[in-house]
Amino acid sequence: MKITGKKSLGKFIEICLILLMIVGIIIVLGLPYFLQKYVELTNSQIEYYPSLATLYVSGIPALIIVYQFIKIFHTLGEDNPFQKSNVKSLKIISICSFIITIEYMIAIFFIKSVFSIVIIGVFAIAWLGGYILSELLKKAIDYKEENELTI
Repeated sequence: MKITGKKSLGKFIEICLILLMIVGIIIVLGLPYFLQKYVELTNSQIEYYPSLATLYVSGIPALIIVYQFIKIFHTLGEDNPFQKSNVKSLKIISICSFIITIEYMIAIFFIKSVFSIVIIGVFAIAWLGGYILSELLKKAIDYKEENELTI
């Protein structure tokens, strides 16, 4: 299966990410309702307001991450992934991942959950991976431009 182009895996993933973005926006907008229902259904003893604040502060960067991935996969659909805009998108993804990592490092003192440790680990890896990938893509674009000038 093709990765780039109009009828490709990249285009399919872009559509899936758009759907995920819509669902994510609905969830972020309905967080007070969804968290209240969760507490009622599970008889959970979580602290409502710290949990709500944590979910809002991490939900917004998560939506930004999904939006940046939509932009990256859109360039795959155009069959032109080596663009400086993708470097910028990867750096934004890295920054948002860092924000979520720091937030959960602070929130772990208020919301005692094993999932917080998992979230810290996942987003710390995403933070470092996104930064490294952005630098690699930047170098690849520089080499591509240099190669185009010599031909």
